[in-house]
Amino acid sequence: MITFLKKTFNISGCEITINPERSIFHQGDEVKCNFTIMGSEYEQTADEITISLEESWQESRGSGDNQSTVTIRKDIVTSVVGANLIIKPGDSHHYEFTAQLPPNCRLSDSSDSLGWCMVVKIDVPRAKDPVERLSIEVVPHREFLAIEHSLQTVLKFEKKKSIFTSGVRFIPPEVLKSELDCLDLHCYQDGITTHCEIVFDLQEKSLLDYFKMVVKQDKVKREILFTRDELFEENLDPDIKEISKKIAKEIEHVLTESGR
Repeated sequence: MITFLKKTFNISGCEITINPERSIFHQGDEVKCNFTIMGSEYEQTADEITISLEESWQESRGSGDNQSTVTIRKDIVTSVVGANLIIKPGDSHHYEFTAQLPPNCRLSDSSDSLGWCMVVKIDVPRAKDPVERLSIEVVPHREFLAIEHSLQTVLKFEKKKSIFTSGVRFIPPEVLKSELDCLDLHCYQDGITTHCEIVFDLQEKSLLDYFKMVVKQDKVKREILFTRDELFEENLDPDIKEISKKIAKEIEHVLTESGR
C-alpha cells in the first residue's frame, strides 16, 4: 500500500513539493493537491511547468520469443501552472491542482510507478525536460466496498484472490458449500446507481451438472441494482442489513430455480 502523503524533489536546481489532499482515493473521487516551487541559490528559467493526473498500465506486445511488455502512460488531466517563469533564489511559488478520477477507472497498481500518478514536468530551455511522479493509490468505489463488506460480515462469504475472474471472488460459508462453489462479483457505477452482477458457480450434483461444467454452462448470472439510499445509512455507514437481504434473496432464487 502506498502511504506517503507528499514528495519533495529537486528539478533543475528548484525544490518541488507535491502535497496531495490524501494518499488513498476512491474511483470517481476528486483528486486535489498543493504544489510548491522553491528557488535555489541560482536563478532558473522555465518556459512551462505542468502538473498532470496520469494513468499508466502495462501491455504485452508480440508473441513467442518476440513478446515484450511495454508501459503505456496517458495524461487524463493536465494543467499549466507556470509559463515563462523566472525563479529567483529564495522565491516560493504556490499552486493548486484538481482532477477527477473516472467513475469506473482502473485501480492502483502495487508498484509506485504504475497505476495513477501526479506528474510534474518542467520545460527547461536547451535542456532535457525533467519529469517526476508521485504515486497515489486508487481503491474501489465506496459503494462496491459496502457490498463486499456485507457479503463478508453478514452472509459470511470469504473473499479470495483468483486469476480466473476479472471480478472479486467469494467462497461461500459452510452451509452453502454443498450448493455453491463460489460467486464472482462484478460492480459498475452509473451515476447514483450501482450495478452489481453476481456470477454463481453451482456445485455439480449429477452427471448432467458435470457436463454443464465441462462446457462452462454451470454458471448463473444475476444483476442487482442498488441506489445510494439502499447502500448507506444516514451516517454513511454501509447498510449491511439491506444489502445482504437483497443478495440473500437472489441466492435463494438461483438455488431454487436450479432445483437445489
